[in-house]
Amino acid sequence: MLIQTFYLTSVDSKEKIKLKLLIKKYNEILLYSVSIAVTEDLINLIIVNGDDKDFELIEIMKDRKNFREFISNEFVKLNSKSVLADLKNMDENFSPKILRRKSIKGNQVKLNF
Repeated sequence: MLIQTFYLTSVDSKEKIKLKLLIKKYNEILLYSVSIAVTEDLINLIIVNGDDKDFELIEIMKDRKNFREFISNEFVKLNSKSVLADLKNMDENFSPKILRRKSIKGNQVKLNF
C-alpha cells in the first residue's frame, strides 16, 4: 500500500517547529479523530461492498468504544510497517489537492450507531 504524503516545502523552520508543537499538543484529539474516521470508513465500505455483507455488525457495535478501538488497533497493526517504509521514501513535493478536497463539501452522511 502506497501512502501519499505531503511536505510543506515553502514553510520556514520556525513555522515547522510551531506545527510540530501543535501536533504534539493536540495529538490525543487527532488520534481519536483518526480512529473515528477509520471506523466510519470501514463501515461505509462494508455497506457499499455487497460481498462483505455476510455478517451482522449490530452485536459487536453495541460497545462503540471497544468496537472503534479494535478497528483502530487492527488498522495500525496492518499499516505501521508500510507507513514507516513509505516515510523513508517520501517525495518532498507538496500537493495542494488535499486542500481542495477539504474545501469541497461531499454528499456524505453520518451513520448513527
